[in-house]
Amino acid sequence: MLFKYSNTAGWILFSALLYTACSDRQTAIYDSGAAEQYAYFPLKVGKYIDYQVDSIVYDFGPGGNTVRDSSTTFVRELVGDTLRDQTGLLLYTIERYERPAANQPWELRSIGTAARNSSQASRTENNLRFLKLLFPMDRRSEWDGNLWIDIDREIEIAGERMRPFSNWHYEVDSIDIQANVGAFAFDSTLLVTEADDNNIIERRLSRVRYAKNVGLVWREQWILDSQYCNQSIPPPDCETRPWEIKAERGYILRQVVTAFN
Repeated sequence: MLFKYSNTAGWILFSALLYTACSDRQTAIYDSGAAEQYAYFPLKVGKYIDYQVDSIVYDFGPGGNTVRDSSTTFVRELVGDTLRDQTGLLLYTIERYERPAANQPWELRSIGTAARNSSQASRTENNLRFLKLLFPMDRRSEWDGNLWIDIDREIEIAGERMRPFSNWHYEVDSIDIQANVGAFAFDSTLLVTEADDNNIIERRLSRVRYAKNVGLVWREQWILDSQYCNQSIPPPDCETRPWEIKAERGYILRQVVTAFN
C-alpha cells in the first residue's frame, strides 16, 4: 500500500415512489431514476472485483534528488459479510487482498466497510469515511464527498507527512454512457471527479469510474507536492513543467479492473 491507512465513502438524496389509487382512478407514478443508479454501487456478499494497480511513489533522495519508485500490485476487493452499526445501518465488510504477481496467492491486507441506502453510498477505509455517491444523480450533481474528514488531516506517504484532502470537490462528469475499461466494454458507466486542484506546490487529482452491476472499475489519483516553483526566483518553466517531473513527494496511482463476478 502507498499510505498507512488505505484509501473512501458516501450517502445520498433520495428518490421516492409516489402513488395514489382508487377504484375509478389510474395510478400515477413518480420515479426519480435513483433505483436504477444503485447498480453503480452493488453490494452482495461474495461479490469480488480484481484490479491491477500501477503506482509511482515520489520521495526525497540523497543530495536533494527525487527518488521515483514504480510498482505493480494485484488487488481483490471481496464483499465478505454484513453487520449493523450503532444506528442500525446495514454495513458490508470489504476485504482487501493483495499479491505481487498474478501467480501468487492472495494475502488479506485490510478490512473496510461499505453501505448504501436510498439516498447515498459510502465507504470506510481505516476509519476514514467517504461519501462516494448521492442518489439520484445527473450530469450536474456535486457534493462534499469528504465531509467526515478533516481537510488538514495528515497521512504518511513513503515516510513523508502530507495533507492529501485539501480542495476536494466531487462532481459527476458523465453518467449512463458506454466505456471501454481495460479488457472490458461496459454499456453503462458513471465518471466522477473527486478532486482536480492544481497550484504551484500541490497537485490533487482523483477520478473514478463505476460500471452498472460491477462497481468501481477504474481509478486515477495524483497526490503530489513540489517546492520546484517555491524558490526566491521561480524557474521560467515553473507553471508549464509537468507534475510527473517536478513532483518531489507523493504518488500517482492507476487502478484498472481485470476480473469480477
